[in-house]
Amino acid sequence: MTTPPRAHGSDSPREFLRPRVRRHISSAAPARTDRRVASHLVVRAARRLEIVSTLAFVALLLLWPFVHLIQGDFADEFRALHKWAPPVAALAASAAMLLIARSRRWSSSTLVRIGLVYEVVISIAITCAYYLGAFEGLAAGDLTVERIGFSAVAPWTLFFTVLVPARPREALIALIASAGVVPVVYLAQVSIGAAPALAISQFLAIFVFPYVVSTAISYVAARVVHQLGVEVRHAHEAGSYRLDVLLGQGGMGEVWRASHRMLARPAAIKLIRRDAFASDPAMAKTAVDRFEREAQVIASLQSPHTVALYDFGVTEDGALFYVMELLDGVNLNTLVRRFGPLPSERVVHVLRQVCASLAEAHHRGLVHRDIKPANIFLCQRGLEHDVVKVLDFGIVKKLIAGGGEPTATALTLANDIAGTPAYMAPEIAMGSASVDGRADLYALGCVAFWLLTGRDVFEEDTPMAAIIAHVQRQPTPPSASSELDIPKELDQIVLDCLAKEPAARPANAEALSARLDAVPCASSWTEQNAARWWKTHRPSATPAGISGAVDDGGVSSSHAEMTTRLESKRNLVV
Repeated sequence: MTTPPRAHGSDSPREFLRPRVRRHISSAAPARTDRRVASHLVVRAARRLEIVSTLAFVALLLLWPFVHLIQGDFADEFRALHKWAPPVAALAASAAMLLIARSRRWSSSTLVRIGLVYEVVISIAITCAYYLGAFEGLAAGDLTVERIGFSAVAPWTLFFTVLVPARPREALIALIASAGVVPVVYLAQVSIGAAPALAISQFLAIFVFPYVVSTAISYVAARVVHQLGVEVRHAHEAGSYRLDVLLGQGGMGEVWRASHRMLARPAAIKLIRRDAFASDPAMAKTAVDRFEREAQVIASLQSPHTVALYDFGVTEDGALFYVMELLDGVNLNTLVRRFGPLPSERVVHVLRQVCASLAEAHHRGLVHRDIKPANIFLCQRGLEHDVVKVLDFGIVKKLIAGGGEPTATALTLANDIAGTPAYMAPEIAMGSASVDGRADLYALGCVAFWLLTGRDVFEEDTPMAAIIAHVQRQPTPPSASSELDIPKELDQIVLDCLAKEPAARPANAEALSARLDAVPCASSWTEQNAARWWKTHRPSATPAGISGAVDDGGVSSSHAEMTTRLESKRNLVV
């Protein structure tokens, strides 16, 4: 007779295994009245200011003498102050702006404001170069729109406004100052008799209206660019967190370094964008389910060797996200590739911490199914070194006891084999329904082999060949592939973990940890050893809270590390 489900909040096994992680739209999200642009766009604007000043300096330095050399009047340029002073002033201003931008003494927002002053200075230089001494000997009737034309102030201000965007109000002030120089220079020459006086209508048509129009166009451009920056900033927020640095990306999502808007604690955010769901609804549903499952699983685990979950929810634009602790260190895949195989005592130290994480997960009825070096992070936490964190529970299986053999609820598409071929247990490769925690111990044996030798258990050219090798071939002991001293007891433990039949492997993670603890290594790996290693070889990799970007199935994708889909399991010949 079926027992009726207990009320919500009870301590039934099912409720215990499925934590209630609420998806929410954070009330702490900033109001849309916040008109600040994304901080990384301000940084880019400041960097473009360096490019603009460099281009202006080089262009002036080359074009000014070149044009006058072609015309044969370069010597005449230096006979009158009003001829050589404007280009020299523009060169000096560009050089000064370049030095200021490269000094890195100023904040990005301050640099942008200094850039607005530079915009006005160049506009003054352009106006003086165009109009100083240009009206001598001319009558008022000679000054027409066709003859005078437009100065380069209009295209310069539009170019600068778009390339180095500032706040619209500040940009407008710089635009008005730049455009206002043109009529001011003309009127100054009229006052000293160097230019004829024009009728109001003629004056407005030549020296005012064209620059009013150009100012209006540039101001509209400034507002559009600023609004885009504001929208980007809102898009780069998830709940109470601001996205700062993109750490990785995949087919369906991204991984960001983030910071809390009120706390000093950094974090890593894994998110799936809403637009990633459009092409394949079935795939999108599976990916979303895996994403939610991973958040629920991590929230239910409390081992210090499992990456911690801070938050989970939905952004205002519909993107799913969860926030995890940001780890300062390196994953085991990168560690071995960069520094070579590890000594046996350090391998034992690392594996026992992984066992602690897996023991809790298995006790909760959870099977990771993608244990591999890239999903095991070695980091420094406070004053502790060589602290292990297990990551990426995106394709976890939950085993629910109920009346007989355990059954597995899995989040995979039809005909999917989820996991990484080089670390895949035979029962997962064969699509067995009775997968339990010993599949993770098989993968951990593969990880141990990698740490001890710097090689995969079976080095094959294709993922499919690797899967078949795990199903059919017997592994060799790590000591046969390493020049390091590996105790025979550790050799045997790795081979036992790599047994084809789950029953021949260690019974559980606790039993494996106990056997590892009994391995007679030549020396022990102490905190002093770890601290010394980190001081000498501290990895320079970007900190990350998770192993990589979100791919279609929630796992990182590469030739050797990918979710393998089999059109038919008959392709495996046993």
